[in-house]
Amino acid sequence: MRLLRCALVMGWATLLVGTAASAAPERVTYALIIANNIGTEPRQAPLRYADDDGARYYELLSPRAKETVLLSVLDAETQALRPGLAARTAPPTRASLQQALGRLNARMAEDKARGDIPVLYFIFTGHGQRGSAGEGAVSLLDGAFTRTELYNRVLAPSQASFIHLIVDACDSYFLVHSRGALPVAPARWEAVRERLAMRELARYPHVGAVLSTSREQESHEWSAIRSGVFSHQVLSALSGAADVNADGRVEYSELQAFIAAANQGVDDVRGRLEVSIQPPALDRAAPLVDLSHRAGLGFLLLTPGLEGRVWVEDARGIRVAELNKERERSLVLGLPPGQGYFLRAPGREAPFQLARAGVVVDARGLTWREQSFAARGALEDTFRDKLFSVPFGPHFYEGYMASLGESPVAPEQQADLTP
Repeated sequence: MRLLRCALVMGWATLLVGTAASAAPERVTYALIIANNIGTEPRQAPLRYADDDGARYYELLSPRAKETVLLSVLDAETQALRPGLAARTAPPTRASLQQALGRLNARMAEDKARGDIPVLYFIFTGHGQRGSAGEGAVSLLDGAFTRTELYNRVLAPSQASFIHLIVDACDSYFLVHSRGALPVAPARWEAVRERLAMRELARYPHVGAVLSTSREQESHEWSAIRSGVFSHQVLSALSGAADVNADGRVEYSELQAFIAAANQGVDDVRGRLEVSIQPPALDRAAPLVDLSHRAGLGFLLLTPGLEGRVWVEDARGIRVAELNKERERSLVLGLPPGQGYFLRAPGREAPFQLARAGVVVDARGLTWREQSFAARGALEDTFRDKLFSVPFGPHFYEGYMASLGESPVAPEQQADLTP
């Protein structure tokens, strides 16, 4: 057993430290995050945590990215939790968006000229809606940003080799996809259909989409975690919680299965997520994240033996990752360094520090102590008791992919981790 544990830690250490540089093109990451609490429609009450979700994406992706842009107006509470972040933001307006896209596209064109592979995260959290003609849109401060604008201003001119499009908003499906009859006269139907065809993902095989809805549907926020439920699950997955085969990468199929497991126990229809996740057709195995790529993160190693629902909170009380771990599974969570954290499970917690980038903390060496919390409300109880109630790991993942009739990720490349 001791030899197995040593081999396990050494295997992960080798993965996280990385290997010698090779002649392979480098993946260069950029992130453009729009987070807006305010809707464009009078009926849309302001959101509480879209700006918090944007800040979490910023903190998680910044250590991995060459440049990260956050377009948001952070509320007073979010600014108090994250001193100095407001000074690095710009308002979520068309002008700010166009300026950021122009700068990032110029940098990505330079990357391509050097033979590198630029990758762009385009992320939105906030209000979404469908217009009178059925076209999806999300809310900027100066009006609705429509599906047509997404394709014409973001996707079509992008210099990125791959784009990860992540949207957490009501009716987010319709920001990317069209569905239903066209509200035009028969004589114009063919011309309109041709224009719409240019605004379909099939025309952009380098784009993958992670959407919080798969139909006309609301998205939910949860006050206990100061986050949208969907964004919290995606952020947890991107931290490494969805890495089912322990290769340091999170692919789209792993994210899809992770979210399915997280929501399988939710029986309240108000809190049940029906998401839409589509990998880039150009490479369906393209990773959303790769922890083996050198990044300014610290790492928490969760080895076989630890099981059940666990989550990580930072010293500010922000829940940064959550999962329900199969006992035999091994995984690493990549977290922003330079602060204290708590590994928590129902009724207990264990503090730990990630003092600097690259440090690896083995959860087996942590000291646990008793801890309790309380929450109120029917939907609050559903999220607290039912989300992440199903263990996620190879057993769930293989069954889930078989149910979809799709190919799973490559088998585990590490040594046998079964205790």
